[in-house]
Amino acid sequence: AAESTRLNHELMPPGDYVVIELKDTGHGIAPENLGKIFEPFFTTKEVGKGTGLGLSVSYFIIHENHGGSLSVDSEPGRGSRFVIRLPLKRDDSDA
Repeated sequence: AAESTRLNHELMPPGDYVVIELKDTGHGIAPENLGKIFEPFFTTKEVGKGTGLGLSVSYFIIHENHGGSLSVDSEPGRGSRFVIRLPLKRDDSDA
């Protein structure tokens, strides 16, 4: 049986958040790749088929620009679920 793996980069402080959940029913992310997917230039695609920047840039924008979080659950053969949490209010000192 396939085992679900979760990657959560940080704990969010208490507060009100907008939560966006994106799911698919694709191949899932291999457990050995899960810890690398937010690294710049990481890709499992063939050379010339991708830059490996999509998730890295997404993580940066969500975390650094908006003070949110991006986490993923994935089960090989069953798909992945990405969860974006964005604070409804942001402390101006973080801007």
